[in-house]
Order: sequence, then C-alpha cells, then structure tokens
Amino acid sequence: MKPTIDVESLRTEHESDEQWEVRRNFMLEHKDSFEEAELVTLAQLFTNIEFLGCRYPPQTMKRIAKLAEKVSKTYKDSRKNKLKRTFVQASDAAEQKAKRSFK
Repeated sequence: MKPTIDVESLRTEHESDEQWEVRRNFMLEHKDSFEEAELVTLAQLFTNIEFLGCRYPPQTMKRIAKLAEKVSKTYKDSRKNKLKRTFVQASDAAEQKAKRSFK
C-alpha cells in the first residue's frame, strides 16, 4: 500500500497564494495516482506552464494538459473578470510616448 501524501506540507516559501492554490489543487486531484516525487514534479511543470509560460517537449505538454484539464479550467474561469497584463515591445511604448508629447 502506497503512503498517503501530505499535500499541505509541500508548499514552497516562494509561491504566491494564487500559485499555491493552483498547484495544491492539481496535487489533490492526482495524489492517489502518483508517488510523491512524480506528483510534485508534474504539479511544478503545470504551474511553470501556467504562470511562467514555460514550454517542454510535446509529449510532456500533452501529458500535463490532459492531467490539468479540470484544474486549469477552474483557474481560468476564476480569472475571467480580473485585470489582465498586456505586454508591449519597448519600441512601441516609446513610439506611443513620443506621439503624445508632440500633440
């Protein structure tokens, strides 16, 4: 019989509350399917993809996407009405600033 995984003890000090909630939910959903080391790794890959935009080999991305379907949907649904970051190139920002200063 496989030992029970204490998911609550796996939070790292650098995680924000939001990141921890998403990673925790992933681990809670799959804690009966994997050994602790593999579960922690898969959950970290998922949060790296979700929060940092990391990319991994196609087979890994497919596996994580399949495992994260429910958690990812719940997280994305919770974000629908929140502010979103918009990234612009520095050259575009400088151009817009220059256009405003000459009006």
